[in-house]
This record gives sequence, structure tokens and C-alpha cells, in this order.
Amino acid sequence: MVVRRSAVVASVVCGVLAVAGCSTAEEGNAQPSSTTDMAAATAALWDPCSEIPESTLTGLGLDVSSKRSGILGVEEPGWRTCRWEDAEYPPNYGVGAYTTIHTIDELRAKPTNVDVEDVTIAGQVGLQYRQTHNDADEECSFAFPTSYGLAQIDLLNISTKSKSVPPCERLKPIAEAIIPLFPK
Repeated sequence: MVVRRSAVVASVVCGVLAVAGCSTAEEGNAQPSSTTDMAAATAALWDPCSEIPESTLTGLGLDVSSKRSGILGVEEPGWRTCRWEDAEYPPNYGVGAYTTIHTIDELRAKPTNVDVEDVTIAGQVGLQYRQTHNDADEECSFAFPTSYGLAQIDLLNISTKSKSVPPCERLKPIAEAIIPLFPK
């Protein structure tokens, strides 16, 4: 169990950093310029941990008692993050929802984000991708532009049993229920 949790935590950290590592300082970019600006920008982000109803999560087969905010309980500047595991014990997969000040263009430019393609889910156009440190049968992410950056939902298959269902196939019905809740 400890090994599995460590793998999930490492994937969450890498998932958040998949976009965060690409910030640019080009003219016209609305990125915060100071720690105070970053704190204000982070505080203004939509919080998936408090904004996604528990009834929605349980209806999707997610265990609301497994909710985790931040990375190892620490909030990451410029991000609002939340993760849940499926309700089976032991869990087979985890789902994360994120909002950030980072942009779709930053996500697209990150070389460790692969299999990037356009996707439309719940009427919203965004990107589907995975990260190079996860195999295609392990991870799928959907990201959508917002007025402040992007909102993202991902799924990580964490057991051998769960890998029998492709992660994007498993994530799509979950995303169809959660993406309409994301701010535009």
C-alpha cells in the first residue's frame, strides 16, 4: 500500500509540475510578478475540493473520504488541486481536478506532455494528453482554457487490474460530469 501511495503522490507532483515548469515571461502575459500577486492569483482560483459536490463524486464511484488537497497537503502557488480515489478497496485509480494560472499554450509546449490532441468534452474544446513518465495505459489528462489559465482533470490507473480499461476511456464519463462545473 505504501508503494502504491508513493507512486500516486509522485504522479500527482509530476502532473502539477507538467504545466508549472513552462512559465514564460513574455510581454502581455498576465502571470503574477511577485509573491503577493501569486498568492492573490492562487486565492482567486476556483477550488475543486470545495466546488465539486460530494453527490457528484459519489455518483461517479469516487470515495469522498479519500479527498486530498495540494501536494502532500501543501498547496502549490498558482494552483488549486484536489484528488480522489475510486471507492473500491484497494483503489484501482485516482482522479484529480485542478485549476491554475498556467495556460493551454504552456501545457502544449511542455516536452514531457505527449500524445497531445484536441478533444471536446461536455461541449468544451480542450486538449487530451499524458506525461512521458506514465505509460499510455496508466494516465490520461484533459485540460481546458479558462479566463485565468486552465482547468484540468486527470486519471491515473494505479493497479494492474485498472489498466485493463484505457485511462481516457475511464476518464471521459467522469469528465463529462465534472467539466461543466469548471469555470469558463
